[in-house]
Amino acid sequence: MSDVALAVDIGGTKILVGLVAADGTIIESEQAPTPAREGPDAIIATVVRLAENVRRPGVTRCGVGTAGIVGEDGEITSATDHLANWAGTPLRQRLTEALGMPVTVLNDVQAVGLCETLLGAAKGKRSALLLALGTGVGGAIARNGMVERGTHGIAGSIGHHLSPIRRGRRCPCGGTDHLEAYASGTAMEEEYRTRTGRDARLREIATLAQSGDSDANTVIAEAAEVLGAVIGSANNVVDAEIVVMGGGVLALGDMLLVPARAAAKREALGASKAVEIVPAQFGPRACLIGAGLAALTAA
Repeated sequence: MSDVALAVDIGGTKILVGLVAADGTIIESEQAPTPAREGPDAIIATVVRLAENVRRPGVTRCGVGTAGIVGEDGEITSATDHLANWAGTPLRQRLTEALGMPVTVLNDVQAVGLCETLLGAAKGKRSALLLALGTGVGGAIARNGMVERGTHGIAGSIGHHLSPIRRGRRCPCGGTDHLEAYASGTAMEEEYRTRTGRDARLREIATLAQSGDSDANTVIAEAAEVLGAVIGSANNVVDAEIVVMGGGVLALGDMLLVPARAAAKREALGASKAVEIVPAQFGPRACLIGAGLAALTAA
């Protein structure tokens, strides 16, 4: 089964393991809650248990998309505290030994980017800038059908690009006034709470905005302005042929996309003003598919 790979998606709340074919088909999969507070040994043990349930004879390679920044040797060089003690884990080495097969490890958004590049919204494009907008903001850069990791595994980390609005907001990475501190779902929920004193999830904020709530409209408009300005500015460096955005924040639809596109066009240089900014085609399983594709392309 040389055209099928074992694929792993390690997230903050769940671990998903499956068999992925070269065309992106998920043949079989199983998932379990991530033992996030129990440390690397428990996380790796969960991956191995799920892998043993789905693996088949002839499947000889594994790909992993994981939370955290991944070094060139497949080690986790940096991570948030969502996964206890995850930073420093030699993930590729540990899984190679446990599974008895070669393992390719990518950051989770880089895996999503590979999926969209080979099979999704960026298919056939020479280059792409990809964003994942959820509780945080992740990114990836793809060229010629491959995701660029960069020297330290952080290429495409657009969530940590400086915002044009500077209000001293802390980013989960420890920095200040990064895109993630303004345009993530978490940031928008926190800003709505600050303005109104009321808790509301992002979908509720969207509904309130549609019904004319001025605070909800202001929160979304500000996030869209920051998002678009950063995309336009970042793409002046990357010069991608297309920009692809995915993640739960895209549930805001045109309330986010239309002003973000306008802000990006305003900041872009020359012909890059015409670069398309489009929604991703794949949903929550894009990381798993991308992880499988990473293993197959490595082979």
